[in-house]
Amino acid sequence: MDAGDRTGMNLSYRLIARRALRVIRDRRGAVIVEFAFVAIPFIALMLAILQTSLVYFAAEALETGVEASARNVITGKAQLADATGRTQGMTDAQLAERYRQAACAALPPFLKCAKLLVEVKSAATWDTIDSTVPTLTYDSAGKVTNNFAYDLGSGGAIVLVRLMYPWPIEADPLVLLANRGARTRLLVATSVGKSEAYR
Repeated sequence: MDAGDRTGMNLSYRLIARRALRVIRDRRGAVIVEFAFVAIPFIALMLAILQTSLVYFAAEALETGVEASARNVITGKAQLADATGRTQGMTDAQLAERYRQAACAALPPFLKCAKLLVEVKSAATWDTIDSTVPTLTYDSAGKVTNNFAYDLGSGGAIVLVRLMYPWPIEADPLVLLANRGARTRLLVATSVGKSEAYR
């Protein structure tokens, strides 16, 4: 290597070093880089807050629906309607479906009626009412296969009305809201009361 080549290489290294120092000293893009570090956790946090809010909103709507449905049982209105239905030849499955449809009518439109699950149990005393949430079973298509109880009881009975709704979890970046599979949360609303004497 001759002296001219070395001088040319030194000049190239100096030029590269100057450009590198200029890039390092340049602060114009620092805000964009800092935002990139903060943006991903911020967006994840916003999605988690939004999804959690939607779950609580849907759960409150389900609670309102179960109170309206239970009121019909506690006042005896549902039992009298079932007695009339039986005289017209309706089966227990048809009566249960009619009650489920009535419960669905008490829900807001964003809760789809086809997904609503209803369970009604009765007992003679507070101690004997079974309040455990049923374990859901599914077929290969993901449809619930449980046969839920439908027993309105008679006047003076302790009655449990439970509405269940599988709520879809669309985005769950920071918290684990799903409790049934990877993208579903089972919302459960229960009301227990003593039915009035009715005629």
